[in-house]
Amino acid sequence: MFVFKFISKFLVIVMLALTSGCSLTTVSETRLLETNTSETNTSEKQNSVNAKLRLNDIWALESIQEETLVLADGDRRPQLEIQLQDMRVMGNDGCNSYFASIKYLDDKKITFGPMGSTRMFCHPMVLPDRFNQQMNKVSGYLLKNLKLRLFDSAGIELLQFRKID
Repeated sequence: MFVFKFISKFLVIVMLALTSGCSLTTVSETRLLETNTSETNTSEKQNSVNAKLRLNDIWALESIQEETLVLADGDRRPQLEIQLQDMRVMGNDGCNSYFASIKYLDDKKITFGPMGSTRMFCHPMVLPDRFNQQMNKVSGYLLKNLKLRLFDSAGIELLQFRKID
């Protein structure tokens, strides 16, 4: 009888020790996994923030709908200035100054509020009109190296800029 009680107590102690050890290992592994996941998420968030911060600059138009921009005598190259601190865009469409708020921005999407502009007449108005039509369709972007590409909701490239500042 004494041996039975001793073996029973010994088995209970061993079972508790094994169970405790397993749960400690599980907790440790869980914390390690959470830390690694947290570091990965932090790294991804940091990369996303850095990419967005790189938008904060002045950009010169290079192409419209994948057609290289060729300026005629007297034409001005449209520009885009993105100011993330104030969440707004502004620039020149080749004739008039324009401005708008940035309504939404993440690491792939950007949308603008209604565009406002000055109302000068330049001859010809083909480039400014075409530029403004495309700016009003923008819903996404891709920033790679020193090139900024703006896309519509279907993923079609509308405008491509190069960094000038």
